[in-house]
Amino acid sequence: MVTGESILAVWEGKPFMRFKVEAVNHVCLVVKDRDAAEQFYNGLLGLERHHKISTWFVLNEQSTLHLVHIPEAEVDNSLYHEVQHFALQVPDLQEILALLLNNTQKPFQMDFEGKTKDVTSLDDPLDFGIGTLFVYDPDGNLVEFVQIGRGIFTPDMLPRVTHA
Repeated sequence: MVTGESILAVWEGKPFMRFKVEAVNHVCLVVKDRDAAEQFYNGLLGLERHHKISTWFVLNEQSTLHLVHIPEAEVDNSLYHEVQHFALQVPDLQEILALLLNNTQKPFQMDFEGKTKDVTSLDDPLDFGIGTLFVYDPDGNLVEFVQIGRGIFTPDMLPRVTHA
């Protein structure tokens, strides 16, 4: 029954969610140029197409990336859009760096204040800012690559559920 109450409740004096989030089901991105976006996500990154919907790409066993083609969409150059992103957890940032550099992409690193540092070589230490890699897709959507154990994403930073 929907009651309109807040989804936050209090249990033993601490707020908690009233429902369990099992997974992130999908991420949806607006793209102006479908061919360029598909070349980036399928051709360059190697994401497989969904078995039923060709504009969806498989991220893992539970999550997909949905590309919504809107050719007349205006590119948002605001600060909001500059930092809005989604992050993909990968086993090896160096492998991603090699893939991006070998395909003429311009990966960079970022800190919490939004300062960036270009990564131009496989020898770059990947230790600037939060220790992850970022790249823009052809439509200017920001994609982050995270490796657990690098930068701020140490194992102790993984989310912890504090209630049953």
